[in-house]
Amino acid sequence: MEIFNVHYGELSLKGKNKASFENRLKYNIETALDGIEYEKIERKETRIIIYLNEKSNKEEIEKKLNKVFGISWFSFAYVIEKDLEKVTKLILDYAKEHLNGKKVKIDTKRSDKKFQATSLDVNKKIGKELEANGIEIDLKKPEKKIFVEILNDKIIVSFEKIKGLGGMPVKSSGKILSLFSGGIDSPVSSWLMMKRGCEVNFLHIHNYPRNDDVLNSKIVKLIKILKEFHPYKISLYIVSYQDFQEKTFEVPPKLELVLFRRFIANVANKLCKEEGALGVVTGDSIAQVASQTLENLYCVDEAFSVPVYRPLATYDKQEIMELAQKIGTFDASIEEYKDCCSLVAVKHPATKARLEQIKMIEERIGIEEVVRKTLEKIKVVEI
Repeated sequence: MEIFNVHYGELSLKGKNKASFENRLKYNIETALDGIEYEKIERKETRIIIYLNEKSNKEEIEKKLNKVFGISWFSFAYVIEKDLEKVTKLILDYAKEHLNGKKVKIDTKRSDKKFQATSLDVNKKIGKELEANGIEIDLKKPEKKIFVEILNDKIIVSFEKIKGLGGMPVKSSGKILSLFSGGIDSPVSSWLMMKRGCEVNFLHIHNYPRNDDVLNSKIVKLIKILKEFHPYKISLYIVSYQDFQEKTFEVPPKLELVLFRRFIANVANKLCKEEGALGVVTGDSIAQVASQTLENLYCVDEAFSVPVYRPLATYDKQEIMELAQKIGTFDASIEEYKDCCSLVAVKHPATKARLEQIKMIEERIGIEEVVRKTLEKIKVVEI
């Protein structure tokens, strides 16, 4: 019978909690394959097996599995009864059709230690049969590996391994809020937190006259790309920065960007408390721009009452761009868009803001009232 054989890495280290992580991964796979034909999915001895039927679209299933976090590797494979002769015949038939002229190695793993042959015995038996039919065996530098997994009630044969995304299943690590500008960095940082099992929602602060204007922008387009990796509903919180903007005439231009980011922090604090988010994620990369010096990040972080995660802190811009291209967000990220950070930025912003001065300005402009008014106008969109 044809199957997809799905393996995971980190989950196997979770001890007594392993089953909950495995069930989360199984659910995420089922959600990713919604609308695609298959027979059934089951957990089986540190792997997940997707049983196919005659209507199954193997290419579409492979495409979907490539976007599920928590998968170490997977393969299109065959499940066979525990009969070594039948396994040998299957491999020999495949080799005659696909592997002539290639150097081959058999790689057997035996979880059923009661099986009549050891892993080495299986390798030798199948290898000798292949050699007898003109297929060259090379244990050191094979061009092709054939994988045999002997389970308690079946044997799985795979002819390739497709590398998965790794990481942890989304929603196995809790909920966070992404501070989402729509540039290159914030989609990548959000994606990396998804990879660590986080359920991610998004806060976008804009300068449009109406919240609904954002719905036709690249912001929604980017989140829909990220949604392909996130098998749960995503909440996008949209709000204008108008109330803060009205106060910017009262602050020194060099400090405006740090004050703006602290304003976002205060808005995010309230949302995290209301929605049960366990922190925020930003696209900051240390010293990449003036607002991301250690001194300015220190001033911004003081305004947060929740943990701040910066998965891109040590990445350079080239590394971030390459990752954006890999996950598919780069092209949308570079579409023209006036984000608020670019509007409040001046030519020579302060790179070493002093917290005492920042707090005095916030008190003078009544930042708490600005945040309160802003939150009253927020719009939530489910994606």
